[in-house]
Amino acid sequence: MKRKFKLYGGLAVFLATVGLASCSGEQELPDGEGTMFLSTRVNSDVKVEDRRSAAEDELAASTIVWISNEEGVVRKYNSMSEVPPAGIKLMAGDYTVKAWAGKAEYASFTSRWFEGQEKVNITAGSKQSVEVVCKIANVVASVKYADEVDGYLTNYSLTVSHKGGMLTFEGKDERKGYFIMPEGVTSLDYVLTGTFEGQPFEKSGVIDNVEPAHEYVLNIYVEDREETPIGGGFISIVVDDSMVETTDEVLITAPPSITGNGFDINSTLAGASGSMGTREVYVCAAADLTQLKIQGLPGIEDFDFVTASESVISALAASGITKEVSYIEGAQVVKISFRDTYLNTLPNSEDAYEFIITATDGGEKTSTATLRLRISAAPVATNSVSNLSYTSATVSGTAIMDVESAGFEYRMKGKNDWTYVDGSASRTSFTKGQPFYARLADLQVMTTYEYRAVSGATADAPDGFKGEIMEFTTLNGPQLPNSGMESWVTSGKVLLPTGNAGNLFWDSGNHGSSTMSINVTGNATDKTHSGSYSARLKSQFVGVMGIGKFAAGNIFVGKYLLTDGTDGELGFGRPFDIPSDLKIRALRVWIHYTPGTANNKGAGNYVPQGTLDQGDIYIALFDGTDDSVSGTDKDGESYQGKYGCIIRTKSSKLKLLDKNAANVVAYGDYPITSGTSGSAMVQIEIPLEYNKSTHPTHIAVVCSASRYGDYFQGGEGSILYVDDFELIYERK
Repeated sequence: MKRKFKLYGGLAVFLATVGLASCSGEQELPDGEGTMFLSTRVNSDVKVEDRRSAAEDELAASTIVWISNEEGVVRKYNSMSEVPPAGIKLMAGDYTVKAWAGKAEYASFTSRWFEGQEKVNITAGSKQSVEVVCKIANVVASVKYADEVDGYLTNYSLTVSHKGGMLTFEGKDERKGYFIMPEGVTSLDYVLTGTFEGQPFEKSGVIDNVEPAHEYVLNIYVEDREETPIGGGFISIVVDDSMVETTDEVLITAPPSITGNGFDINSTLAGASGSMGTREVYVCAAADLTQLKIQGLPGIEDFDFVTASESVISALAASGITKEVSYIEGAQVVKISFRDTYLNTLPNSEDAYEFIITATDGGEKTSTATLRLRISAAPVATNSVSNLSYTSATVSGTAIMDVESAGFEYRMKGKNDWTYVDGSASRTSFTKGQPFYARLADLQVMTTYEYRAVSGATADAPDGFKGEIMEFTTLNGPQLPNSGMESWVTSGKVLLPTGNAGNLFWDSGNHGSSTMSINVTGNATDKTHSGSYSARLKSQFVGVMGIGKFAAGNIFVGKYLLTDGTDGELGFGRPFDIPSDLKIRALRVWIHYTPGTANNKGAGNYVPQGTLDQGDIYIALFDGTDDSVSGTDKDGESYQGKYGCIIRTKSSKLKLLDKNAANVVAYGDYPITSGTSGSAMVQIEIPLEYNKSTHPTHIAVVCSASRYGDYFQGGEGSILYVDDFELIYERK
């Protein structure tokens, strides 16, 4: 039997999908905002027997979700556990939800890669469930031998490969091989080897026009030997092509979700003493809870609802704390009620009450949420921020009593003066217990602001009331993929700065140097700013018996196009979406540089013999592609319409980046003229100078251990470490 295999984003998904939306919260939304409840489903071709297996956990943890609109990516989640269980607040509009799961490798017997996307329209005040179906994106290969093959071949194996990697099926290996196809590659090569009558045997072929989600079975059998008596010609290989079948029967869940009924569990509930009423919290888990701990209740010792004795449960109920357990489509749902008989006894306090709820399920997955209550005689209370973006945020407050007017004051943290903005009531007036909002716009990117709810004069506050000061930090703009240099993969002999060789963003000159079994750029652990790796760029002579060239260690955003003799052609710049209201002000990066002494082998005298080498890092933004050079790269793809600048290092065709070229919007350069003091990496900042006001479409970042490496000059042994690239934005 075949069943679906889902990753649920939390209680909100269960409630939205089975008709209990009233339990997921009816909080008012600002004008123009809606809520998305997200789940993903993975169609897998491998059955996982143990529901709590390592394979399940790895797949759930690897799920990545991006939500984008016409201006670019607006939300990123690195696992389903990061998806807000109370739903994702989004402004009304059209969105594309993309999801990826698994591990992307060029060739693997174990790592599989899944992709999916859905389009959705969010309308004001709506609550919509979106399920993204992730289908296998690998090309799958397997081998099947006829029984009679053993009578003719011994020590046989079959290798399946493309330029990115290969897999070898030893003997009657029944495993499936999973391939991700490099850019521009549409075929798999295969070679069957073995021994026939004491002599080496080999038979090869090509599987053309392979497609993702297809399995190619290489059937190996023996033909009539009398008709094919020469050599091993009687061994035939026939390839069957079929869609990958979905057979997995495992249910994967995110950790337990904790949500408020009629309120956002992440916001602050406010009211005067004696007016809080009853509040309910729902906890949902795919596997029965093994712990449901509540801490911080005034007058009540910390307890665990799962393990508490009957006498403790009775005492809690008498105090006004109860639980109810039910099941929805196999999921356990626990309703915790904090009744008015308890909450209304809590006195006014300058400090907020915080009830910490911790839930652990049978799969040993844990979630924690805090129910925060501000009980005060103040007329308004400040709540948490929502709908945070690069240059705007929605702040909220609650009217603890009826007030005629309410709003907010905000300022950049560290400044003295406040700016006032009117609040927008969720109903027709600022009524006791109701929230109010304001949208703050024209904010600075990646900047911390303070805000507080304020109200007009009351009997107790004739000069008006100012609430608790809270803060938020606006989002940073989009960053370069693999900006921390953590992901690396080997394709053949070439070490690549990516986790998916079929989807390059960064590249290097390793494609040229690897022909001599040298990678001038590699991943390093001896010097890092954060994480496990940095990029290590080493300049050195690459050749045999003195025949070759000086190669600068380098890394760049773009693609190594081809090798022309001992020279290279490169495409600098990749498409990059910058929000329309932002501009990149600078690039920050952590570096450490050790220069070598120049021993020039190239023409000219850019680095005088015997002097210390220099490194270089520069950034360029383009508003279009460089179509002045036509050509086809090593993968058979045209240069046209792809790169901000085509680079040629061959002296007879020399073409380098011109910062004043017509398509260059902005440029910034940082020559590294001396070695780094000490052993630690240091941060540098490269400001951008803008040549024009058009909006960029492509970005290039280029790092070299030898500044004049394009001319094959510099110092052998120059080493440049780079780590943690960060684009610094500002509002246009």
